[in-house]
Amino acid sequence: MAALAQPMYSNLYQRDPEGPPPYHPSAVKQWASRVARYSSQYNNTTWSADQVLGEPKVYPQHGDIHGSWAMGTIDDKQYLELEYDIPVCPTAINIYETFNPGAVVAVKILDTNGRWEMLWSVKKPVHLTQSRIFSPALKETNSKTTQIRIEVNCKAAGTWCEIDAVELVGIREGAVAPVDDTEFFDSLESLVNNKEYSDVKFEIDGKKLYAHKAILAARSKYFADMFHGKTQDVVVLKLPSTSSKDMLAIFHFIYTNKIPRDCQIKSLINLTEVSTVLGIPQLKTAAMYKILESMTCSNVIDTILLLKDTDKNDIKDVCLRFMAANLAEVSKTPGFERLPQSILVRVVQEATANMCLNPTSAR
Repeated sequence: MAALAQPMYSNLYQRDPEGPPPYHPSAVKQWASRVARYSSQYNNTTWSADQVLGEPKVYPQHGDIHGSWAMGTIDDKQYLELEYDIPVCPTAINIYETFNPGAVVAVKILDTNGRWEMLWSVKKPVHLTQSRIFSPALKETNSKTTQIRIEVNCKAAGTWCEIDAVELVGIREGAVAPVDDTEFFDSLESLVNNKEYSDVKFEIDGKKLYAHKAILAARSKYFADMFHGKTQDVVVLKLPSTSSKDMLAIFHFIYTNKIPRDCQIKSLINLTEVSTVLGIPQLKTAAMYKILESMTCSNVIDTILLLKDTDKNDIKDVCLRFMAANLAEVSKTPGFERLPQSILVRVVQEATANMCLNPTSAR
């Protein structure tokens, strides 16, 4: 196992904008304060069950790294029972998986009668190769609890499946239940590129797109300045490296605060660049998350080759760190030899620095 490493580029990892709706203002977010029981642990220090307590220490890194719980027995009967300080009715449980994610197969809470209530389960585990915040779709419950149980099946990975932290989110006694805003966002989404009721038409690479001035101006200083004191109904857009498809993704984000699920890596990269021009920093955060969320050893090379040749590119820095942390696997993927020498040198330098700071220890 590798020794303790500090979280990298954590400010780029925001909660998934495609995930659950925003938490109710009265929701309590809390980290585990005590381990009640556990199935096994690799040791009683660096990979103990107690490593799950408190905030994440390893995420967003993926790897066999000090600071997460690693089980001592690799089978389908592993579990953690965690305690929290404030009784809540759970609305979300966020599990920070940092090595071989996908092994969680059940999430339960201890109800007021002392029985374990199942909130989510799956028949078989999966094996993923990048860290993630796993937020399973929980069954609705009226039970208040301070304890949760996470059941883990390591068979798909065939090795340790490590968990860094577990966040419990819920409504405390007496709080008003959150309003379901799904219909609201669906209604706004129906306005994206909808000619009816639109009051401005854009032309970009020969295609016409429709929008609403008030909504665009409220979300973007670029559009607010464009429309100020002007009455034109047709605007020819000339944004750098922005296609009509990219523009539709931008409109979709402006109207719904979400990037379309089918947005490709090249478009996501373009969105991070044009977000500054548009004055929408949240767009860059959302696009960065999607890029990082989908980053794997098999696609990181294609991603870095799409980037412009600049040393100040945030995505390039993240790609380099990812490649350095997974150099053995990345070096075997097709296309590795296509990387410019300058990139290879930086990756090797980063990997060497990691080894010097975090020397490996034999199990």
